[in-house]
Amino acid sequence: MTDSPVLTSWRDGDTDPLIETLAPDAVFSSPVADYRGRSTVGHMLGLISRVLDEPVPVRRWSLDHDNVYRFRARVGRDEVQGILHEERDEAGQLAHITLFLRPYSALREAIRAMSRLLEQSPPAGPSA
Repeated sequence: MTDSPVLTSWRDGDTDPLIETLAPDAVFSSPVADYRGRSTVGHMLGLISRVLDEPVPVRRWSLDHDNVYRFRARVGRDEVQGILHEERDEAGQLAHITLFLRPYSALREAIRAMSRLLEQSPPAGPSA
């Protein structure tokens, strides 16, 4: 299965290659808020790599400029199932990334972990 650049960056803990694939006006739709701009989106995706452990793609669906990945990971001791939707623009850059996580108990734990990380390292730009 072709791996997602986002899942790969989360697994490897290295967002530098991912940031290069983001469109300048990229949007990341998290379970909590939307974030805009390459720098802010890259920052948020980098923080998520510290929250989601061992992300493993399970299935991929593709159509034109869209890829959807079903994956599993861990948040602390909880297993989480996720859906990651990556939309590319005409230039092939990631333009919109949407993340869905379940179950709710694991999502709540991920939100708490992200809140702690965001207090230590807030994004430079505004969220939408």
